[in-house]
Amino acid sequence: MNRSSDLSAYLHIPFCERKCIYCDFYSIENLSLRSEFVDVLLREIDLKLEANPELQNRELRTIFFGGGTPSLLAPNELDRIIRRLETHFRIASHCEFTLECNPGTVSLEKLTAYKSLGVNRLSFGVQSFVAEELEFLGRIHDADEARQAIDLAKRAGFDSISLDLIFGLPSQTESSLLFSLEQAIALETDHISAYNLIVERGTPLFRLVQLGKVIELDNDRAAGYYATVQETLQAAGFIQYEISNYATAEQKRAKHNLVYWDGFKEYVSFGPSAHEFIGGVRSWNVSSLEEYGKYLRNGTLPIINSERLSLEERRTEVLYVQLRSTGVRRTEFMNVFAEDLLLHPAVNDFIDDGLMIVNGDVLSLTPAGYRYCDGIVTRLMESGDRVPKQFEIASIIS
Repeated sequence: MNRSSDLSAYLHIPFCERKCIYCDFYSIENLSLRSEFVDVLLREIDLKLEANPELQNRELRTIFFGGGTPSLLAPNELDRIIRRLETHFRIASHCEFTLECNPGTVSLEKLTAYKSLGVNRLSFGVQSFVAEELEFLGRIHDADEARQAIDLAKRAGFDSISLDLIFGLPSQTESSLLFSLEQAIALETDHISAYNLIVERGTPLFRLVQLGKVIELDNDRAAGYYATVQETLQAAGFIQYEISNYATAEQKRAKHNLVYWDGFKEYVSFGPSAHEFIGGVRSWNVSSLEEYGKYLRNGTLPIINSERLSLEERRTEVLYVQLRSTGVRRTEFMNVFAEDLLLHPAVNDFIDDGLMIVNGDVLSLTPAGYRYCDGIVTRLMESGDRVPKQFEIASIIS
């Protein structure tokens, strides 16, 4: 891999005012630890660059603050983190700098301060505009606060704004989903992410399902809702460029997430539970703020595990992440894995069935193909006769 290539940075901010019932990302509700956390996060940045001097002075093309709720950071805390990044990396003049926000945690003053620090893209976790659905999910905001937050972001000068929606809730109806989609479209953001609700093991939602207190939506209805999302957003001028993501123009795609979905590009990460991919090795930090702090105070990086994938494992991963997004670059795939995908016995069948398309050097999924991404990748891992037309709906993940 070319070590002078673009680099991205992810920073995990593990604080939430209240944890949502469906979320399996690491977060805690003890906000009193925030200042102490920033101190140890700065220590991790320093230690990681000492341990990996080849990263020093590389150019960051994207920066993403995720969580948790990064918008719980005070502007001065965010400023400290940015200044530390600048001591070790070059920040590209056109760097996409995204901050995830909860609509219930922002003000015009705070957003204006974020903008002055270099943040140029906001991602709001709206999830729904229906009161009962927001209450079920455990969100701290209501629909009016979501609308107000996006208005404040525009007033603060942001012209790249994304909002998240969730579909496939147990009580959701076609009409309530359409209402949320229409409300989201009316806010005129340039990016919408729409995720199928996944019941993740270990979450409060998983326990409710196990106890029979919540009944999951069946696959057929979930697939129907996914088609509704695709058709509604497409009719509103959004272009689908990934299983769950839609943008009004190519330049409004989430560049940072495209790094994850590339399969070859490197990204460095900081914070508890954060994952990174450097030099062909995937590593991840301990998922405990207490343990994370102990490691760093002892002068040790909080990496809990790492792995280097085999060539076959890399092939599977590249197929999945590139197909779920903008498509497989055939020449690059051939150079790395010595395989022309157009010679795979299933590919022409997928093309004939309207699930795949070839555009120059790129083999990609059609909107219909996105619905069956998992099944298609599974089939491409095998050899044999024509693939059945019945697949499970893709596992639509963030």
